[in-house]
Amino acid sequence: MSKPFLAALERWPSVVAAGPFLFLSGQMGLDAAGEPRRVHPGRGVGRPECASAYEWVSGLEGPVEGQAVGLYERFRDLLSPHGLAIGDVVRYHIFQRDKRFFSAFDRVRRHYEAAPPASTAVGMGRFEPADRVRLCVDSIVYRGTPDAPGGRSVLAGSKAHAAAAHFSHVIGAGPFLFVAGQIPVDTSQPGSPLVRGYADIPEQGRFLSVGRSHEDARNGPIAAQTWFTYDLIRKHLEGAGSSMDRIMNLVVYLQDMRDFPTFHRVHEHFFPGDAPALTVIEAGEVGHKGTLIEIEPTAITAASGLRIDRLVDGEADRCAAMSAACGASGLTFLSGVPGLLPGGDPALRPAGLPAAWRRALPARLPSGADPAFAAQTAAVIGRLADRMKALGARLDRIVHLTLFVDDIEQLACMLPTLEQVFGRKRPALYAVEVPKVSPVSGTRIAATAIAWLGEDAPQLAARDRSAPRRARRKS
Repeated sequence: MSKPFLAALERWPSVVAAGPFLFLSGQMGLDAAGEPRRVHPGRGVGRPECASAYEWVSGLEGPVEGQAVGLYERFRDLLSPHGLAIGDVVRYHIFQRDKRFFSAFDRVRRHYEAAPPASTAVGMGRFEPADRVRLCVDSIVYRGTPDAPGGRSVLAGSKAHAAAAHFSHVIGAGPFLFVAGQIPVDTSQPGSPLVRGYADIPEQGRFLSVGRSHEDARNGPIAAQTWFTYDLIRKHLEGAGSSMDRIMNLVVYLQDMRDFPTFHRVHEHFFPGDAPALTVIEAGEVGHKGTLIEIEPTAITAASGLRIDRLVDGEADRCAAMSAACGASGLTFLSGVPGLLPGGDPALRPAGLPAAWRRALPARLPSGADPAFAAQTAAVIGRLADRMKALGARLDRIVHLTLFVDDIEQLACMLPTLEQVFGRKRPALYAVEVPKVSPVSGTRIAATAIAWLGEDAPQLAARDRSAPRRARRKS
């Protein structure tokens, strides 16, 4: 089942160009036949060496190493026609099937990255039905503008807090700041201790503590970790010439979605007024050392003088402290959109959808399609279309679409629907399986999107010649 699935993903563009950015779809480490690499590809010009010559060791680490090498070679081939290189990447997401082997990936990326981008590394579910893909990585690349080419820079952020792995805390790209996913591990202290509870943070962060053992033991870890992580983000932004009120977008990964209410109470504390766009999902494994949360912000510098344009609607206000969308200088982030009906309940069947949303679905669902998954896919599309309309644009202005699903096999049934809706002007696509796609029980699919609202329309890059031949013939 994986070959047709991977071939279907190949029908989406590898690269979408918009303004000063390139947006790359989620990439996997496939070989020339379109199969996930199972071993390190061997020594070659510009390749790192295998970490171990022993079969039992390489049997476990080999797929991660091999697929990581394949990913970097793929990125090189996609960026080269644009005159760009891995050093121009400002952010990527490293979604890994098993974070126990993160160190194997980290060894590979140290070989390819002299000045690493901001990155967020999270353990996820399957990337394809056969569960042979170990890594899936997307990226945003800064190419500058005709009057100001280049301009990507590694910024200091908080000088007291070293990066926990081979990544940069803050990358500047023109007026934008791409901040790595931050976790509640205090790298300013010897041993980089984990924040475990209220006792590990200053008094000012303990406003949710009630002084009773049971409640503080339940809520204290996530409350303290959330406060520490947001305060760390504040320090990084101030070190890079920005502030919390200049955050446009937040993506929050929780280890346990049951922590959302306590997380949100701390979130409200940091954003009492105009809140950024917000996406919250439950991941398979967040950070390390027992971290319960990872938060990835995108902001703009104070020196840019840019104003953040916020899309506020009643529904978003009722759901959480967030704006439906936030943007500046053409780059706009949409909050996470789960598959909900207008009243806020999960969509369970196509017949229950508003007529306008139902039109996105085919007359007959593909074989094996779950009715609830189909209905929620249409609901997500309908809500995205409504938000883009409120922004004065259409779906063809979405340049990057991330789909979070609870069953990756169901995605294959719905890709034809998405292809029909977006037509030829498709965004870069990233699809991953997660335990919980949103804080709303019963939701099975959610999406978060980046749109380009600048004067120049997004452009699909010419189809790269490095795509696997099998997949290219099927597309």
